[in-house]
Amino acid sequence: MNLKNIYTERLILIPVTLEITKSLLEGNVKEIEKLGIKTDEKWPTEDTMDILPIINKTLEKDKEPSGFEFWMIINKDNMLVIGDIGFHGKPNEEGEVEIGYGLSENARRMGYGLEALKAIMVWLNHQDNVKTIKADCLISNIASARILDKVGMKEINRDQELIYWEFIKP
Repeated sequence: MNLKNIYTERLILIPVTLEITKSLLEGNVKEIEKLGIKTDEKWPTEDTMDILPIINKTLEKDKEPSGFEFWMIINKDNMLVIGDIGFHGKPNEEGEVEIGYGLSENARRMGYGLEALKAIMVWLNHQDNVKTIKADCLISNIASARILDKVGMKEINRDQELIYWEFIKP
């Protein structure tokens, strides 16, 4: 699959490649800088670093990103990575994918999360193998819950810690 970047009003979503994951795992950003993109000390976040080995393993096997790894969220104004959005793997047999996203601290509360999630939901709409999009967020993360609600996800459950969300494609 030849993935294209996703452009929104203020953002560019760029699928992470094997070269980028390897570079980040080595503790450098040279592969990202080759694209004319900057990073700061706020990204990659701890959560991103936690999933990088898994993403790297997937990309080593597949060679090319499928879109179901993760995408860097770039601010168009300054070409700075402000976060990432991605999946817990490819769709399962039932066509379910789970999405997650995170923004650098200095990029929160500016509408970037909603803008990025809306864009990836449009991309998911064009993926025939996806029927249901799932997500979860901490009960205490009111901003994230608001974003999930605004893109049309419905709360389907909650426990002591998390709210579970779902969007079924029409």
